[in-house]
Amino acid sequence: MRSTSPRYRMYVCYAREIKEIDRKAEENYGIGSSILMEDAGSAIYSLVIKEYGCFGRKIAVVAGTGNNGGDALVTARRLFSCGAGVEIFVVGDPERYPEPARRNYDTVVKMGIPLTHVRDSDGVQVLRSRLREFNIIIVGLIGIGLKGEVKGVYRDVIEAVNSSGRDVISVDIPSGINADNGKVCGVAVKSRYTVTFGLPKIGNILYPGYYYCGKLFVSMLSYPRELILSDEMKIELNIPEPVPERVRWGHKGTFGKLLAVAGARYYYGAPYYVAYSFLRAGGGYSRLAAPKSVIPYIAARCSEVVYIPLDETEEGTLSLRNLDIIIKLIDSFDIDIVALGSGVSLNPETQDLVRGLVEQIRKPVIIDGDGITAIARSPEIVRSRKAPTVITPHLAEFSRLTNMKIAEIEEDPVGALRKATSELNAYIVLKGAHSLVGYPDGRVYVNMTGNPGMAKAGTGDVLTGTIAAMYGIGFRDVGVATRMGVLVHGLAGDLAAEKLGEDGVTPDEIINELPHSMKILREKPEIIVAKYMPELI
Repeated sequence: MRSTSPRYRMYVCYAREIKEIDRKAEENYGIGSSILMEDAGSAIYSLVIKEYGCFGRKIAVVAGTGNNGGDALVTARRLFSCGAGVEIFVVGDPERYPEPARRNYDTVVKMGIPLTHVRDSDGVQVLRSRLREFNIIIVGLIGIGLKGEVKGVYRDVIEAVNSSGRDVISVDIPSGINADNGKVCGVAVKSRYTVTFGLPKIGNILYPGYYYCGKLFVSMLSYPRELILSDEMKIELNIPEPVPERVRWGHKGTFGKLLAVAGARYYYGAPYYVAYSFLRAGGGYSRLAAPKSVIPYIAARCSEVVYIPLDETEEGTLSLRNLDIIIKLIDSFDIDIVALGSGVSLNPETQDLVRGLVEQIRKPVIIDGDGITAIARSPEIVRSRKAPTVITPHLAEFSRLTNMKIAEIEEDPVGALRKATSELNAYIVLKGAHSLVGYPDGRVYVNMTGNPGMAKAGTGDVLTGTIAAMYGIGFRDVGVATRMGVLVHGLAGDLAAEKLGEDGVTPDEIINELPHSMKILREKPEIIVAKYMPELI
């Protein structure tokens, strides 16, 4: 099932989108909730068989009184039939079961599967005392319809499951995780495995939900492929794209010419990381335009870059007097792509320079760091650009760029990103754990590479240079270049973490692993798919 061909695509959806797919499946194809529930329970059953076996296993099934609980009841029935020692704990009033979950409840009762009702604190105490008797706990307590904080007996049950010390398998999504943003709604089930149905939900993929899922599996159930692979779906996992050939007769100009406008007094790392990472990721010709006083220090560290010393302010930042000079340099050197803003400082004159450059440069521009602060004051200059613009903010910078509060963004990060990319007519990388890459047309790609060790100053500058390199080596679709830059950058960070541990990952170590990361992308992209994409079951 693993392939890097164009046919391999994994979409991600909101809760409302999978519900709409359910509606279309029933109305247009006759695939109703009974079929889907049977499929869902069978998928969980298949995972148990695959990972643990069945006969002689003692398995607790914790089921709520919604359809998520109905899926769990199907699982219980199938496991009981194959010889597992199954006991069901129904949390809440079984009279509330909708169809077809109600029929499955009646069936497990008639089959004589041991069943305990958990309605209050006394029931929770019984559950808590019993859970250690089992090898595995399957939880289908609260599904994608969760609204608000988990409270009362449901909270107590989740805490009991988490304290049991047993392996937990979650049905569709860990109970307590918001399906649309991955946030923990007070408390959530910590799972070893999760099987999600049809498509991963945003909450399965974004942190902290992804962490609570454990190893994530996807079962397509009986959904028609035209529903789950529809062009109407706009959120996808970021998978490898075929890398343009590195032609044997190419020269340094063939593989991209970068101009990085970066750096200021006391900011030596940022310009270095941008300019050098471009070369390490495969770019051909890297020029760095920086204040003349800082260039000797950077040049002593990196002789591969061509340096352009520029006038500076009294604070040692880039002077506005450089505006026309930089524009002429871009034309005279036939620069392919410009990286702008890393470590340029918040000096008012330098901020004016950045805004002037964004407005006048006619080539693709990547804006990072202090450059984002500059354009946040005049977003209309980005909106009016004819050439593509890539912006790479972290959460706080994205908040400044959009005038949205961080809490508001976190409630719907995909929606916030879509709004910003549309309004700015720009590609935006919302950096973080599982960074989001947004396109102006509303498409969003979730990147799966990377690790917490990369959360260090300078890492974002390496990303800027890596994105520029992807454009330089031949990904001339700026969106694809941005996505592959994010993927390669995160993979390099993961390779560094494998060698050093996450604590030892630094921007220098990421740069060192960029060639290895590119080699994998070129020669064995299936490794990336196998390691980072959810497994189909």
